[in-house]
Amino acid sequence: MPHAKPAVALSAAAILLCGCSSVVKPPQGRGKVDDSRTHTVNHLKCLQQQRLPVQEVGSTGLQIGPLPSGPTVQFLPSPGAAQAQQIEGSQLGQGAEVIGSALLFTHQASDGELTLIENCLGSGVSG
Repeated sequence: MPHAKPAVALSAAAILLCGCSSVVKPPQGRGKVDDSRTHTVNHLKCLQQQRLPVQEVGSTGLQIGPLPSGPTVQFLPSPGAAQAQQIEGSQLGQGAEVIGSALLFTHQASDGELTLIENCLGSGVSG
């Protein structure tokens, strides 16, 4: 029994030390989600510099000029996601031109306007 007291003391100390590190901590934020319109290449700024009447729509879209004639741009998480929407023929991707991670719905835009938009959206796109 002479070893019982030190064993109990060591066990109690171990339990106390283990218990201290198991405190529940509140979740920490991981930062903000990158905005495809302005993250790596600022597509929004490029369109504005071309003097196009562009507005942000929701968290991933751009409207250039008024509907129904003005082009619409919808950004998806990746170029692969944009291509998949178009290939699958989903309602989101139907009739859209894929430029990187963007789906461009041309509507009734002029060729000159589309050239400016395609150049801005194509900036920073590889392949």
